[in-house]
Amino acid sequence: MNTAPDKTADAILRVLGHVDPPEDLYSTSGSRLYDRITANDLTELPEILAAARKTSGPILELAAGSGRITRPLLALGRPLTAVDSSPEMLTMLKEKANTRAFNPRDVHVELVESDMSHFEVDGGYGCAVLGASSITLLDPAGRRQLFRRVRDCLTPDGRFLLTVLNADSHHASENSDGGTTVSALGDDSFLISSESRDAVNGARHVTMIHVSFNVEGTYRSFAYASDIAFVSNSLIEEEIIAEGLTILERRPVRITSPSHGLNDVELWVCSK
Repeated sequence: MNTAPDKTADAILRVLGHVDPPEDLYSTSGSRLYDRITANDLTELPEILAAARKTSGPILELAAGSGRITRPLLALGRPLTAVDSSPEMLTMLKEKANTRAFNPRDVHVELVESDMSHFEVDGGYGCAVLGASSITLLDPAGRRQLFRRVRDCLTPDGRFLLTVLNADSHHASENSDGGTTVSALGDDSFLISSESRDAVNGARHVTMIHVSFNVEGTYRSFAYASDIAFVSNSLIEEEIIAEGLTILERRPVRITSPSHGLNDVELWVCSK
């Protein structure tokens, strides 16, 4: 989606002397940064793991990324298929899955490079997981196609675990600045995160600026951006039901570090 420019982020980049437009957050270097800043984020992990424990059989994880949610799922000791469209993310996940620290039970992990709405896998999954409110990265057609594919690959008693950002509670119809934060990233760098709202496109635009210093005191800046749609929970519910899935349960997700743009997330447990 093409969202309106983030004036705050643009101003920060000008001050830093950064002239190139931000890269996609899921580019090669952006993926490495994303892995680094989310490595210790425990948001939604207890809720997903508790629900997954109530299922049986192989696990399918969509938009697995570099493995933030994969790691606790592997602790269940069940075969896992990880789907992601980023080769860089999957390379990082493969490296981790081959280590005892990440995969202590030596679970078999199958990696599938594919968009989460176009994946092709055999059926027989007792649990499918889509975390991080990643459903908002898809357009309506993509969401419905994903729901169809999930339905087809689940066992009769399988469960689909989906985390959803409640856009209705964020007043997405209003233009507002989602705020800017600055945080340390190691001993020699820091991260600036800026978020803006785009009412016309129904989305929030997130810009991450990584500034690193060398021993001489000079610095380099790297900028990445991503657009996340505001999708009404009622619309997602309609799409899920239309594709033959049923929402059995909704439970709130505790946010480890609440922010203006991320403070109301639910876990939905769905069945065929």
